[in-house]
Amino acid sequence: MRNSMLLFLALAVVGACEPPQQTLTEADRRAVADTVKRIVTGVFAAASRRDAAGLVSGFAADPDAHPIVWNGVAQPTIERLRATADSFYGAIAGLESSASGEIGTMVLAPDAAAAEVPFTFTITTKSGKRVPGQGVATALLRKRAGAWKIVHWHESEQHFDAVMQQVFGPRH
Repeated sequence: MRNSMLLFLALAVVGACEPPQQTLTEADRRAVADTVKRIVTGVFAAASRRDAAGLVSGFAADPDAHPIVWNGVAQPTIERLRATADSFYGAIAGLESSASGEIGTMVLAPDAAAAEVPFTFTITTKSGKRVPGQGVATALLRKRAGAWKIVHWHESEQHFDAVMQQVFGPRH
Protein backbone atom coordinates (compact mmCIF):
# COMPACT_ATOMS: atom_id res chain seq x y z
CA MET A 1 0.00 0.00 0.00
CA ARG A 2 2.96 2.25 0.60
CA ASN A 3 3.82 2.06 -3.13
CA SER A 4 0.37 3.32 -4.08
CA MET A 5 0.77 6.31 -1.76
CA LEU A 6 4.18 7.06 -3.30
CA LEU A 7 2.65 6.90 -6.79
CA PHE A 8 -0.16 9.24 -5.73
CA LEU A 9 2.39 11.67 -4.22
CA ALA A 10 4.52 11.55 -7.37
CA LEU A 11 1.48 12.40 -9.44
CA ALA A 12 0.76 15.37 -7.23
CA VAL A 13 4.31 16.66 -7.63
CA VAL A 14 4.27 16.16 -11.40
CA GLY A 15 0.91 17.88 -11.59
CA ALA A 16 2.21 20.78 -9.52
CA CYS A 17 5.31 21.17 -11.72
CA GLU A 18 3.43 21.26 -15.01
CA PRO A 19 2.86 24.67 -16.55
CA PRO A 20 -0.69 25.84 -16.02
CA GLN A 21 -3.02 24.74 -18.74
CA GLN A 22 -6.53 25.85 -19.31
CA THR A 23 -8.21 27.08 -16.12
CA LEU A 24 -10.81 24.74 -14.73
CA THR A 25 -13.79 26.04 -12.85
CA GLU A 26 -14.93 24.34 -9.67
CA ALA A 27 -17.88 22.93 -11.63
CA ASP A 28 -15.43 21.48 -14.21
CA ARG A 29 -13.39 19.89 -11.43
CA ARG A 30 -16.51 18.38 -9.84
CA ALA A 31 -17.61 17.01 -13.21
CA VAL A 32 -14.22 15.37 -13.79
CA ALA A 33 -14.16 13.97 -10.23
CA ASP A 34 -17.68 12.57 -10.69
CA THR A 35 -16.64 10.94 -13.98
CA VAL A 36 -13.55 9.40 -12.36
CA LYS A 37 -15.64 8.03 -9.49
CA ARG A 38 -18.19 6.58 -11.94
CA ILE A 39 -15.49 4.79 -13.95
CA VAL A 40 -13.73 3.43 -10.85
CA THR A 41 -17.02 2.28 -9.34
CA GLY A 42 -17.81 0.59 -12.66
CA VAL A 43 -14.55 -1.36 -12.55
CA PHE A 44 -15.41 -2.71 -9.10
CA ALA A 45 -18.98 -3.51 -10.16
CA ALA A 46 -17.74 -5.43 -13.22
CA ALA A 47 -15.28 -7.36 -11.03
CA SER A 48 -18.13 -8.28 -8.67
CA ARG A 49 -20.13 -9.60 -11.64
CA ARG A 50 -17.00 -11.48 -12.76
CA ASP A 51 -17.44 -9.64 -16.06
CA ALA A 52 -14.01 -9.40 -17.72
CA ALA A 53 -15.40 -7.51 -20.74
CA GLY A 54 -17.05 -4.97 -18.46
CA LEU A 55 -13.87 -4.67 -16.41
CA VAL A 56 -11.65 -3.90 -19.39
CA SER A 57 -14.16 -1.44 -20.83
CA GLY A 58 -12.93 1.09 -18.25
CA PHE A 59 -9.35 0.87 -19.51
CA ALA A 60 -7.66 2.55 -22.47
CA ALA A 61 -6.42 0.26 -25.21
CA ASP A 62 -3.81 2.80 -26.35
CA PRO A 63 -0.28 1.47 -26.90
CA ASP A 64 1.11 3.89 -24.28
CA ALA A 65 -1.41 2.79 -21.64
CA HIS A 66 -0.27 0.25 -19.08
CA PRO A 67 -3.55 -1.03 -17.75
CA ILE A 68 -2.94 -2.72 -14.46
CA VAL A 69 -0.41 -3.85 -11.91
CA TRP A 70 -1.91 -6.30 -9.47
CA ASN A 71 0.36 -7.07 -6.51
CA GLY A 72 3.47 -6.62 -8.61
CA VAL A 73 2.24 -8.58 -11.64
CA ALA A 74 1.79 -6.38 -14.71
CA GLN A 75 -0.99 -6.94 -17.20
CA PRO A 76 0.49 -4.78 -19.98
CA THR A 77 -2.32 -4.98 -22.53
CA ILE A 78 -6.10 -5.02 -22.53
CA GLU A 79 -6.03 -8.51 -24.02
CA ARG A 80 -3.77 -9.82 -21.25
CA LEU A 81 -5.86 -8.09 -18.59
CA ARG A 82 -9.03 -9.65 -19.96
CA ALA A 83 -7.46 -13.11 -20.22
CA THR A 84 -6.17 -12.90 -16.64
CA ALA A 85 -9.55 -11.70 -15.36
CA ASP A 86 -11.39 -14.46 -17.27
CA SER A 87 -9.04 -17.08 -15.83
CA PHE A 88 -9.37 -15.77 -12.26
CA TYR A 89 -13.15 -15.42 -12.47
CA GLY A 90 -13.43 -18.96 -13.82
CA ALA A 91 -11.41 -20.33 -10.90
CA ILE A 92 -13.71 -18.91 -8.21
CA ALA A 93 -17.42 -19.16 -7.46
CA GLY A 94 -17.98 -15.50 -6.59
CA LEU A 95 -16.45 -12.11 -5.92
CA GLU A 96 -17.79 -9.12 -4.06
CA SER A 97 -15.61 -6.05 -4.51
CA SER A 98 -16.24 -2.37 -3.84
CA ALA A 99 -14.72 0.88 -2.71
CA SER A 100 -14.74 0.86 1.09
CA GLY A 101 -14.20 4.53 1.68
CA GLU A 102 -13.96 7.82 -0.07
CA ILE A 103 -12.67 7.63 -3.62
CA GLY A 104 -10.02 10.34 -3.48
CA THR A 105 -9.73 12.18 -6.77
CA MET A 106 -7.22 14.69 -8.03
CA VAL A 107 -7.94 16.62 -11.21
CA LEU A 108 -4.57 17.19 -12.86
CA ALA A 109 -5.73 18.89 -16.07
CA PRO A 110 -8.86 19.12 -18.21
CA ASP A 111 -7.90 15.73 -19.67
CA ALA A 112 -6.07 14.03 -16.78
CA ALA A 113 -7.01 12.86 -13.30
CA ALA A 114 -5.89 10.47 -10.59
CA ALA A 115 -7.78 8.48 -7.99
CA GLU A 116 -6.96 6.60 -4.81
CA VAL A 117 -9.44 3.95 -3.73
CA PRO A 118 -9.48 1.87 -0.56
CA PHE A 119 -11.49 -1.28 -1.24
CA THR A 120 -12.72 -4.50 0.27
CA PHE A 121 -13.46 -7.81 -1.37
CA THR A 122 -14.75 -11.26 -0.53
CA ILE A 123 -13.85 -14.17 -2.77
CA THR A 124 -16.09 -17.24 -2.66
CA THR A 125 -14.20 -20.39 -3.55
CA LYS A 126 -15.64 -23.23 -5.60
CA SER A 127 -16.12 -25.13 -2.31
CA GLY A 128 -18.14 -22.23 -0.85
CA LYS A 129 -15.50 -20.80 1.49
CA ARG A 130 -15.67 -16.99 1.76
CA VAL A 131 -12.29 -15.25 1.99
CA PRO A 132 -12.32 -11.52 2.80
CA GLY A 133 -9.60 -9.02 2.03
CA GLN A 134 -8.85 -5.37 1.56
CA GLY A 135 -6.48 -3.14 -0.34
CA VAL A 136 -5.86 0.16 -2.06
CA ALA A 137 -5.91 0.97 -5.76
CA THR A 138 -4.54 4.02 -7.52
CA ALA A 139 -5.58 4.99 -11.02
CA LEU A 140 -4.52 7.45 -13.68
CA LEU A 141 -7.21 8.45 -16.14
CA ARG A 142 -6.99 10.41 -19.38
CA LYS A 143 -9.63 11.89 -21.63
CA ARG A 144 -8.86 10.95 -25.20
CA ALA A 145 -11.11 11.39 -28.20
CA GLY A 146 -13.84 12.63 -25.86
CA ALA A 147 -13.84 9.59 -23.56
CA TRP A 148 -12.30 9.10 -20.12
CA LYS A 149 -10.38 5.83 -19.66
CA ILE A 150 -7.97 4.38 -17.14
CA VAL A 151 -4.41 4.40 -18.51
CA HIS A 152 -2.77 2.92 -15.42
CA TRP A 153 -4.10 1.05 -12.38
CA HIS A 154 -2.07 -0.23 -9.47
CA GLU A 155 -3.67 -2.44 -6.87
CA SER A 156 -2.23 -3.79 -3.64
CA GLU A 157 -4.08 -6.12 -1.31
CA GLN A 158 -3.09 -6.65 2.32
CA HIS A 159 -1.65 -10.09 2.95
CA PHE A 160 -2.21 -11.04 -0.70
CA ASP A 161 -0.24 -14.31 -0.56
CA ALA A 162 -2.18 -15.48 2.52
CA VAL A 163 -5.51 -14.59 0.87
CA MET A 164 -4.58 -16.45 -2.34
CA GLN A 165 -3.45 -19.44 -0.27
CA GLN A 166 -6.86 -19.53 1.42
CA VAL A 167 -8.58 -19.34 -1.97
CA PHE A 168 -6.44 -21.73 -4.00
CA GLY A 169 -4.47 -23.72 -1.41
CA PRO A 170 -0.72 -23.83 -0.97
CA ARG A 171 1.50 -23.34 -4.01
CA HIS A 172 3.68 -26.24 -4.95
